[in-house]
Amino acid sequence: MISKKHFFIIILVLCNWKLIAQQTFPLSEICNTIDNNMPVPWPTMREGDVEFSKRVVRIIDLREKKNQVLMYPRNALPVLFYDAIKSKKLVPYKNDSLTSIYTPEKVLTFGVDTQFIENPDPQNPDETILDTVVTAFDPLTRIYKLRIVEDWYYDKKLSSYAIKILMVAPVYKLKMAGIDLGDQDLCVFRYYYNNTSKSKDVRNLLAKKCIFNRQNDAAMMSFDAFFEGRYFSSYVVKVSNQRDFYIKEQAEYKDNGMDAILENDNQQEQLMKREHDQYEN
Repeated sequence: MISKKHFFIIILVLCNWKLIAQQTFPLSEICNTIDNNMPVPWPTMREGDVEFSKRVVRIIDLREKKNQVLMYPRNALPVLFYDAIKSKKLVPYKNDSLTSIYTPEKVLTFGVDTQFIENPDPQNPDETILDTVVTAFDPLTRIYKLRIVEDWYYDKKLSSYAIKILMVAPVYKLKMAGIDLGDQDLCVFRYYYNNTSKSKDVRNLLAKKCIFNRQNDAAMMSFDAFFEGRYFSSYVVKVSNQRDFYIKEQAEYKDNGMDAILENDNQQEQLMKREHDQYEN
């Protein structure tokens, strides 16, 4: 028989244990618990099992409503990329070949806008002096798109259609003397190389960073899960072709922006149809 004294001691211990188990933490600390996360490796693929493959380039516009979670001010993706370049956690490549790289110091000089403004000379009102105004690059406001390079392929051994992102390039508007010169890649990042903690690729960085959840602050999700789950909105701008042209560079669409937009949608539809037909066959 358990005495009343021992019974109350057991109840007290159980209550204290329950309070400890239910101890709450700030959301920032909950988010930090993914610091040791590693990306889930992709299934092993044998080249001989690939029955169909297409190289696709698409654009993620960070201004679109569905993609605005990537611009959450406290953890914006462009800022994460920019800081990763500074701290050398990501390797900035010059182009899609991934054979030559920029130094971090070089990348940090990109996007700096220099303007020359004429102001009246305080010593002589009849004359003007030329002032130089240098505007530093702000990734949160200047980077507004991501260019994604990916492979669509069908693995006949696994009977599965899969998409693998290969490269990610932050895109900003290039300005010189206040004049807009169009879109420009800041640099190119390798998306995924291997599943080691020392690998300087995008997936290893994003697996450790939380993305804002519109529906539930307590249900944290990493940027890596967001991209692997393809929760973003995007549009196709290039599918591998014999001339290696973007859709807007092809002769029939070069001077007709509306037709180029419609062809972007058509290329996406053709890829989806190919996937559906593959299973029917």
